[in-house]
Amino acid sequence: MDRIKDNISLDHLARLLVDVQQDSSSIVDSIISQYQRDLLDLIFLGDAPNRNKVNLIIANEITPHLTAEEYMDKGEYENELKQVIGDTKAAYDISEHDTLVFGSYGLLVAGPNSRHHEPLLCAYLQFITIDIFMQNYFARLWILSDDMQKTNTIIEGSNKDPTALDRIRYRICKIAEDIIKLEEMLGYLLEALDVIEIPPEPPEQAGRSLYERLEISGMRSQLLRRTTDLKKNVGGASRYLEVLREMTGIVAEDRAYNLQRQMELNQKKNLELQENAKQTRIQLTLMMFVFSALLAWGFLDRLTGNSWTVLNTEWATSILTTTITNVPFAWAGVSFVAWALCAVFFAQLSGYLHRKSAGVTTVKIRFDKKVFVDKVYELISTKARTYEDRSISTQGFEIATFTYPEYDWGPSNGVPHIVLEFDVTNSYLLNAQITYNRREANNKNLAFNSRDLQQRLIDEFNDMKIWDAAGEDHSATALAIDRRRALEDDEEADVEE
Repeated sequence: MDRIKDNISLDHLARLLVDVQQDSSSIVDSIISQYQRDLLDLIFLGDAPNRNKVNLIIANEITPHLTAEEYMDKGEYENELKQVIGDTKAAYDISEHDTLVFGSYGLLVAGPNSRHHEPLLCAYLQFITIDIFMQNYFARLWILSDDMQKTNTIIEGSNKDPTALDRIRYRICKIAEDIIKLEEMLGYLLEALDVIEIPPEPPEQAGRSLYERLEISGMRSQLLRRTTDLKKNVGGASRYLEVLREMTGIVAEDRAYNLQRQMELNQKKNLELQENAKQTRIQLTLMMFVFSALLAWGFLDRLTGNSWTVLNTEWATSILTTTITNVPFAWAGVSFVAWALCAVFFAQLSGYLHRKSAGVTTVKIRFDKKVFVDKVYELISTKARTYEDRSISTQGFEIATFTYPEYDWGPSNGVPHIVLEFDVTNSYLLNAQITYNRREANNKNLAFNSRDLQQRLIDEFNDMKIWDAAGEDHSATALAIDRRRALEDDEEADVEE
């Protein structure tokens, strides 16, 4: 207001200090690195600009000038002081004219000799700010411990929540990141406590009295002990995090096991459905034959007329009249015999077709080898493709799958069906699957076994020269170089440490 130097009101000074605290946060924020800002946000939960600070007020005089006990009157004077240093804790007369007042977030030194104690007060401020930071650090550890407890609760109830595993992994990664930063900050605290120098005790009486009231000599040892306690707490949090990781691994393994069991059950059901489908297909095939016979005979009946039968012929009349027509129930017996013969014939035919369809051998080969894409397409172009599938992602990756029957391996041996899957983008042959019915071979001695099928396919690939050995060696060399560089970087980091 209109007070530039003297007679400054504590009301106005309190307002000024609010602006000073906010401005000091902005100033510090502009001169520290982003990593340091991240550490502050971690401790103060993203509210670092409003972190608690310490006010040091040095005045040549205070009006009215009273003794320390008179300022602590639980009334007007003490309430005025609370505006700038918080709840007052204690007040001391360090000399006849100098007064020291402690508050919850600051201290006031008033007297004609107060300026002479500025180095001692600045040393005290270094320790008290570290003390405040440790208080916030300890509170942050409690929050971290609560986060781990919540993570443990989520792990215990993961069987009821299908999305729990993703949330658990995210929380564990975030907690691990926080613990790493907290461990680094402990190192910085220890380094700061080693660097800070404790000023010697002043020779004059007022300085010695202030030195004794500030208790600077014992603050470093107290802070070191508290840092040791914090280190133990962080170590316990790290071990707890390892337990949570092991529990997460158990949950993931349990889910994988249950998923595998479910897949096995589904696979068994699919096999049963496939077997039933084969039986249905065979029965439908037989019904098609019967229906075609009925259709053909009905067509012939339409051509010859419904009144004409085999009894209209002379040769049939002489034979059937005496043996069937004139004998009671003879035609019923002939009908039952014909029915039985047809049933036996179709049952035998159905069993034969079922046995023939059941002799399937499936060979799955995982290659993961680099190939020439044009050579693969050249090979596929010579085959009678029955199925083609292409999976293309938004990132440009393309996976192609081709299915074709292999007639060139000898029709007398049966026809294998081959499925090829390869990565078009990176030129890699991923998988191959051969399905072969050995009972379709005309001679059982000529039927292929699983090794014959695998070798035949590999020989065909070799004849077409689809393998890109040079490109695969280059990829392996690049991977080895990357690993060697990583090892060299680690060795250099160890040497620097």
